[in-house]
Amino acid sequence: MKLRKNIIYIVLIIILCFFTMCSCNIGDDFRNPINGEPEAGEFYTLQEAFDNGWLSRGDLRNIANYYNNPNNLYPYELDDEIVEKLKEAKAEHLRNNEFFIDFNIKAEDFKVLSYYGSYNNLIVILMNLPYVDVPDVIIDYWETIGGVKFHHKSHYSIEVCRI
Repeated sequence: MKLRKNIIYIVLIIILCFFTMCSCNIGDDFRNPINGEPEAGEFYTLQEAFDNGWLSRGDLRNIANYYNNPNNLYPYELDDEIVEKLKEAKAEHLRNNEFFIDFNIKAEDFKVLSYYGSYNNLIVILMNLPYVDVPDVIIDYWETIGGVKFHHKSHYSIEVCRI
């Protein structure tokens, strides 16, 4: 009887350990597109991409590693053809924005300032916005997205785009 009781306790402890280990997985690399896939040629914020399940926490940590540490550059560069597609997509995106209706928007006015990698067919970049006057104010603030901190020191925001 005592042996049976001990076996039951051991089995219960094993089951408890199993469920504890399973619950520790926070889904860092889990992507679950809840609102479909992103539209090609559209630009999204990191928050939108994360909230829609297009980027995982692991993706955000990787992006933050390069964004928060300017000396730690992403090891790959974007192909010139992709850069041109991004610039044209950004120009088209702004041409459809009523705020920029009076501007003569051209793709060659845009620059990809930084590239933070491609994740799940999404390109994560920092791009200039040539048609907006940037004030002479020092930017220095932190933003948390999905539990990952981003240290902003620029007037430009990280953008996510699918080409």
